[in-house]
Amino acid sequence: MLRLDFAYARLNDSIGGTPVEMVRLAGPRNLSAQPQEIGQLLNPWLTGDPRTSPLMMPNPIGKGEISIASFKLGLQDEVGVLLAGSQRADFPTETERLLLGVAANQAAIGLHNRRRENTERRRAEEALRESEERWRAVFDNSAAGIALANPSGRFLAGNLAYQKMLGYLEKELRELSFLDITHEDYRDANSELTTELLEGKRQYFEMEKRYRRKDGNLIWVHVHVSLVSGKQITPRFLLAIVDNITERKRAEEALRDAQMELAHVTRVATLGEMTASIAHEINQPLGALVNNAGACLGWLDAENLEEARNSVALMMDDAQRASEIITRIRALVKKIPPQKDWLDINQMIREIIGLARNEMQRNAVALETQLSDDVPLVFADRIQLQQVMLNLMMNAIEAMTQAAGPRELLISSGADDSKGVVVVVRDSGPGLDSKSLERLFEPFYTTKPQGMGMGLAICRSIVQVHGGRLWAISNRDRGASFHFTLPTSEELA
Repeated sequence: MLRLDFAYARLNDSIGGTPVEMVRLAGPRNLSAQPQEIGQLLNPWLTGDPRTSPLMMPNPIGKGEISIASFKLGLQDEVGVLLAGSQRADFPTETERLLLGVAANQAAIGLHNRRRENTERRRAEEALRESEERWRAVFDNSAAGIALANPSGRFLAGNLAYQKMLGYLEKELRELSFLDITHEDYRDANSELTTELLEGKRQYFEMEKRYRRKDGNLIWVHVHVSLVSGKQITPRFLLAIVDNITERKRAEEALRDAQMELAHVTRVATLGEMTASIAHEINQPLGALVNNAGACLGWLDAENLEEARNSVALMMDDAQRASEIITRIRALVKKIPPQKDWLDINQMIREIIGLARNEMQRNAVALETQLSDDVPLVFADRIQLQQVMLNLMMNAIEAMTQAAGPRELLISSGADDSKGVVVVVRDSGPGLDSKSLERLFEPFYTTKPQGMGMGLAICRSIVQVHGGRLWAISNRDRGASFHFTLPTSEELA
């Protein structure tokens, strides 16, 4: 349309590098020179004022001279320049100049938009690269173990902390899954939680479990697992953040052992204080045993075999009573590991009342019990709960010995709102002030002149280990009430 001999364009690089040069020829000509070489020949005319064209110059692609017209691309030729050449003497006409100007403007707009797109793309790529570098730095240098796995649980990656925790290299982990290194006792729970996560029933899950290291040793870990949504090029995957809590578990075990030792000492000390009550409790069936034995001899002398048989039966009952009392005392004194089982809380309360009955009589304490028949069984350690009950009762009895007025002890049991069991020990003693209520369960805090300050702290620890709680309130009229709850679920207990 314009009947040009050639067109040359120089485009400035967006980041200030080497310009891009292009040459287009009219017709089927062969160009032996490179665009850069032609650009060097045209350079003196590229910076000229377009209003002074046409300009005549030696033909850079052939013989003779050629008329050229130059156009800036962009307001300040920031995009580049366009130069057109023709051997026609009338080049460029007004129409050709107009058409070339429109073409230059359109080219400048298109190139400017493309350059902007390229700049934005480069910025986005740079931001993505920086984000990936930050993520990789966090992944590699995190003190916590971080592991990635596909939805089936197979490892995709593990950071250095995770590798060190388990003793596996990353390439070795990729041959394994979460369940392969999880102790068999926790696999079912782990699988169930992962399934709920994948099905959208939960956003994440946490659990404490045991890992088996490459060397076969077991470690305790706390894992936090979430599901990372997939993208078009990246499928969804599991993200696990793992802390090694083996040392914490060992410390907790050592603390439990120390608490058990202290609890045992406290039980023995409490029973030592109850020596008179225990002796009286045992003397009752032993005295009855002697009396029934004498009666049996008398009936035998009288040859009354039926009455003698009845006396022997009573002797057997008395011996059984004495044996049960001694068995309970031995169990309280003996140092044995916790042994949880389903037990009747009312029966446990009656057993402790039997041990403390003489102590209540000696201190003129009137006992009232309100034990509900609808109390469910609890999954607990009998000896530990007996210690809690014995301690609360002895505290109540001792508190009332220093108070004027009636000495009344009320022990009740029932179901609480959470479908568990609640036990209340209520006394009519002097009660508790606000300062005592705040510190009552702190270790070594006591309101007794000769107290160690460990009894209630141990009781609260025992109740908490069983999944319940222990607290005290000051009664409106007088005295104090101690409440403790226990769950009926085996998992909670």
